[in-house]
Amino acid sequence: MRLSYLTTLVLSTLIANANVVEITEGVPYVEVEANGKTYKIERVQEPDTYLTNTFALTSRPSPPFFIEPFIVSEGIETFGELEVLDFISKKKGLFIDARLPNWYAKSAIPTAVNMPFKVFLSDTPEREAALKVLGGELTKNGEWNFSNAQTILLYCNGAWCGQSPTAIHALMELGYPKSKMKYYRGGMQSWQLLGLTTIVPEVKK
Repeated sequence: MRLSYLTTLVLSTLIANANVVEITEGVPYVEVEANGKTYKIERVQEPDTYLTNTFALTSRPSPPFFIEPFIVSEGIETFGELEVLDFISKKKGLFIDARLPNWYAKSAIPTAVNMPFKVFLSDTPEREAALKVLGGELTKNGEWNFSNAQTILLYCNGAWCGQSPTAIHALMELGYPKSKMKYYRGGMQSWQLLGLTTIVPEVKK
């Protein structure tokens, strides 16, 4: 059977627009929503793409850039990229970029909100506001009640970055339940190494 010129053109266009590099079998992309926007997370399709930014670096001075343990603390789940995509696409909780604002402003994973790790390190109005966003309640005796805590997933720059682990440990000291915290150890470096979509966030000034 001969295909018409129009049919051939349509088929060629569909093939050209198809994702050759899928996230996982049968999943070419994942759509997520945040702040009234829909983001399409997919992998880079060009076969000759390489990391050329700061995340291509393999040698970083220590301290502070030591390799972080896979398990940040017993009782806290460590996520890979597929678990992150499931978490954000199904809106299972709050996705937190724990990096300093200057890192976040350059590039971030879609739907992530910036709560810099330093916010959780000292008793300040900023920490109080952040903990209330997370579902914490400050009791009359000055302690935090996290019975209504949100489930949160934290990430930073990668396996050599201690910003999200520092935030997690600070939250643990305040009594935040481990069962409500998840850790994406791969962070921005692993995310970009797999060619997954990043955005330049709209940072409020």
